[in-house]
Amino acid sequence: MDDSSVHRDRRPEALGDLGVLPDETLCSILESLSPRDVARLACVSSVMYVLCNEEPLWMSLCLKGASGLLQYQGCWKKTTLLHNENLPDKYKEYQPRPLYFDGFNSLFLYRRLYRCHTTLESFHADDGNVERRKDLSLKDFYDQYDAKKPVMLTGLAETWPARHKWTTDQLLQNYGDVAFKISQRSSRKVSMKFKDYVSYMEVQHDEDPLYIFDEKFGEVAPSLLKDYSVPHLFQEDFFDILDAEQRPSYRWLIIGPQRSGASWHVDPALTSAWNTLLSGRKRWALYPPGKVPLGVTVHVNEEDGDVNIETPSSLQWWLDYYPLLPDEDKPIECTQLPGETIYVPSGWWHCVLNLETTIAVTQNYVNSNNFEFVCLDMAPGYRHKGVCRVGWLALDEETYENVRQSTACYSDLSRKEKRAKTIKDVDNLNSESTVNGASRNYGLWKDGFSYDIEFLSIFLDRDRDHYLSPWSVGNSIGQRELREWLSKLWIQKPQMRELIWKGACIALNADKWLECASKICAIHNLPLPSDDERLPVGSGSNPVSFHSSIY
Repeated sequence: MDDSSVHRDRRPEALGDLGVLPDETLCSILESLSPRDVARLACVSSVMYVLCNEEPLWMSLCLKGASGLLQYQGCWKKTTLLHNENLPDKYKEYQPRPLYFDGFNSLFLYRRLYRCHTTLESFHADDGNVERRKDLSLKDFYDQYDAKKPVMLTGLAETWPARHKWTTDQLLQNYGDVAFKISQRSSRKVSMKFKDYVSYMEVQHDEDPLYIFDEKFGEVAPSLLKDYSVPHLFQEDFFDILDAEQRPSYRWLIIGPQRSGASWHVDPALTSAWNTLLSGRKRWALYPPGKVPLGVTVHVNEEDGDVNIETPSSLQWWLDYYPLLPDEDKPIECTQLPGETIYVPSGWWHCVLNLETTIAVTQNYVNSNNFEFVCLDMAPGYRHKGVCRVGWLALDEETYENVRQSTACYSDLSRKEKRAKTIKDVDNLNSESTVNGASRNYGLWKDGFSYDIEFLSIFLDRDRDHYLSPWSVGNSIGQRELREWLSKLWIQKPQMRELIWKGACIALNADKWLECASKICAIHNLPLPSDDERLPVGSGSNPVSFHSSIY
């Protein structure tokens, strides 16, 4: 064989016109195909054979079509075939020897392969800048941290049985045949028996490994609930007033191997959360509300306000995006150790990477300090949801300019300077992920944005109608359940009615309906609604106010 044949580039001949597409785009296209079509395409050429036999591709294909109980078979292609009910058995067991080709290389595939096999033993934040506190009183927590900033708390779980019972070996012994839900990589619900999941953890080399993320663990394994208790700092929870079947998901068992983790997100309905680690180590990164992490794109549906976030995996963000950030734009970060509890306030962006196999429990909650933010997030419309998450970047230039002029937190720039700055920063949103571009975007966030309920309420749709507006599927509870929740709070927590009324005005426009009810009462010579009757309720599409004089 001569040298020219050894070093020839296979791409032009093997890909034809598709050779103009980047490998990342080709791999993305392949993920949209069916397993049968991918298998056929692998027979077309040598390069297609390579691309169509990538493990991440078959992992995506498997999870896209899987539902119910999943059992990993050592590789994702075999797992996909064995879970395909329409495939004859003789093909499920057929394992041809892999083919190898020279004359082909791909930086994209190499970087992905590196992420699949990298180890993270030394990948931790030596000088984390999240405050650590021990023996924090409830008053100090409310005054210094609640709905304000994250804090790492020690000593809250020292008496929990889970501190010594929640290890992989003990959970395997006690719950090996229990099926837990895994992280949602598809629209379908997938679960694995814990013994099968442990087997998967031991052999997998996935870029973004599956992890157990089960909000129903207390139902499938009730004894786990006896192993921990809600720390005293987080026991006020307004969702406690709802029945179990009405209450939105709020607690999760989280188990994952090295390299797994939660990519950038804001917790549902702008709730706050606490997360206690029982085993392993986690690396956390956090940004304040409105400060969008580099590499993250937020889409808010203008019809129903549904929020969709595009983000790289946790590991990919740490490896590819984090090094691009100048020091002043790096996130707040820390490494969480066993027995520590981290508090994440309402609206804060956070990303978590498991540095080794970890076991944790987390709960989201609504209390008096984040109640109005939760009501805001469930109000009709879309603009306020975007502003809560991405700050000024959610606004077009004209809206941004008008709001900036009407707020008290205005800088001393002239109007011409402000307009120039706005245009400059908004233009940068479409640029590549360069260090300078990131700094300017973060500068836009700093320019007077305030995560304050009065400020954020400016962006509500003044003509909103809770009863007729489309309802986002991403909301924690439905429209009817929201009204029932507020009604129960109104009746059962009379000492907090001032706060509840503010939330109801944000979410339901309750002040508008009270004004209408008062006019009707005046026309018909009825007494005004009593304090118990102020809140609009009803399960239909129209508001109803109970009035004792009618009965």
